[in-house]
Amino acid sequence: MEQPGDATAPYFFLSYARMPQDGSGSANPDLWVHRLHDELCEHIKNMTDHRGAPGFMDGTMRVGQIWPQELGDSLARCRVFVPLYSPRYFISTWCGREWAAFGSRAVRHRTAGQPGVPSAVVPALWSPVPDHRLPDCVKDVQYTQPELGERYRTFGLYGLAKLRAFRNDYEKAVLHLARRIVDIGESIVVDHADRIELSEGPDAFADTPATTSTTGRTLRISVAAPSRDRLPEGRTPDYYGPSAVDWTPYLPASDQPLAQVAAGIAERLAFRPDIRDFDHTSGPAEGPEVVLLDRWVLRDPERRAALAAFDASDLPPTGLVVPWNEHDPDSDDAEHELGMEAEATLPRRIRLGRQACRPAVRGVPDQHAFAGVLPDVVQWAEGEYRKRAQARPPAGQGTERFRLCGKDHTDSRPEGHRRNAEEEDRDERP
Repeated sequence: MEQPGDATAPYFFLSYARMPQDGSGSANPDLWVHRLHDELCEHIKNMTDHRGAPGFMDGTMRVGQIWPQELGDSLARCRVFVPLYSPRYFISTWCGREWAAFGSRAVRHRTAGQPGVPSAVVPALWSPVPDHRLPDCVKDVQYTQPELGERYRTFGLYGLAKLRAFRNDYEKAVLHLARRIVDIGESIVVDHADRIELSEGPDAFADTPATTSTTGRTLRISVAAPSRDRLPEGRTPDYYGPSAVDWTPYLPASDQPLAQVAAGIAERLAFRPDIRDFDHTSGPAEGPEVVLLDRWVLRDPERRAALAAFDASDLPPTGLVVPWNEHDPDSDDAEHELGMEAEATLPRRIRLGRQACRPAVRGVPDQHAFAGVLPDVVQWAEGEYRKRAQARPPAGQGTERFRLCGKDHTDSRPEGHRRNAEEEDRDERP
């Protein structure tokens, strides 16, 4: 039974992991995905009498931008969900949310009494993914259809598209994929959902053993910045939104929230980004962390006190990045004062930040520079996190006094070695 609005809904939704822009303004890194989408649309127009758009893919959103309304509406109303499997796909928070959003819609067979559990998910292999790296929630979904051929399983659609010698294999695979989409779309009914908001939706791929082994760990991205309803006196509101994570410091050159830009870079580095407002009252992150600091937040006494407490705490070393847009009309008059305030509030974190990547704490002038320094800061934060994890053995063991089988054993290192270690610990304290 057709539902109201089916005539205008896209037949399929193509979900894919977006490649980050390299900042040079060069060609679209997702060009081949766009070509695949267009070819599937052409086939489906010829195979069906569907009056709406054959397919939907987000072709306008750069990595990190907030999901447009059209994307949520398409996920709420499309017939078939087509995820493009790749190693990058399963570490993408955005793709995990798209999968979860579609999976929240009720699904049933069009004809009663059909065997099996109905599913309107039709995966496509973009590039090979080892089975052990698939999240648990997707392992029962068949994605290596025999009719698509051995080369498809070996190279994926991307490999077939890039090699001229495999052009026939690529065209055959795309045609069969379109046929599969139509077969599922005609035999399975997925009820429409209310408009889907993805920005805070669940991530189907989060916290699964396969995902953890793929990425190593999560990267927390904490944003210490004002929100639009809590601006310091004299600050232009254009750069802020409802929460700290909406901070867009590089206007007008870039309208992307910086936390989302950082998330795209984190995914490129094979991390799962965990974006949040700066708040360390709940304890340390379960992995490395990077703090994006807007110096303007230091004019808020409460938040300045929270940052000072963070600096004085025994929390693990944290990567620090301090964006500072020189074209911001408020910059010239406030730069020196806020720079001094940052040094006074976060002396330890800034000192460690200079060790990690001096340009990152000096004031990162634009998004291109930000994309250049963030990987160095992440690498440093990951190294510090690993060192700290290794230096803190599990409960029941110790460093100064070794606890073995319930007995205490005095540290047998020479006195000079113990003294040097104690002095190094003191040096790290504020």
